Amino acid sequence: MTSPAAIVSLVMASITAVPAAAEVLAGSYGNDIGCAGVRLGYQDSDSYVVLTANGVETYGSGCRFARQLVTAPGTQSLSSTCFAEGEEGTTTETVEVTNKGADVFFVTIPGLEEIGPLKSCS
Repeated sequence: MTSPAAIVSLVMASITAVPAAAEVLAGSYGNDIGCAGVRLGYQDSDSYVVLTANGVETYGSGCRFARQLVTAPGTQSLSSTCFAEGEEGTTTETVEVTNKGADVFFVTIPGLEEIGPLKSCS
């Protein structure tokens, strides 16, 4: 029979061996027009693009992520509920968000060209 101390030691060793998880993306990221919209509190251009941990928003459309975006480098594929102005209902899409380092993100929504670079609005 394994002693409780041995089990605790094994659990602690496995916890400390796991690398720290990436942090949830903080704040807003966007193109110049998107960041201006964040500061002003409204969108007023077809070029508006803003990315947060919860989704990506463009002028008249957007996608909400099923899980929060984190700061990990590379590409994250996120199941998303998307909507577009002039269309009824929503669609489920896999949106790819790529962290290319130095606080620069690119977003790919199926059927659209890559959106970016998106930089911190702070």
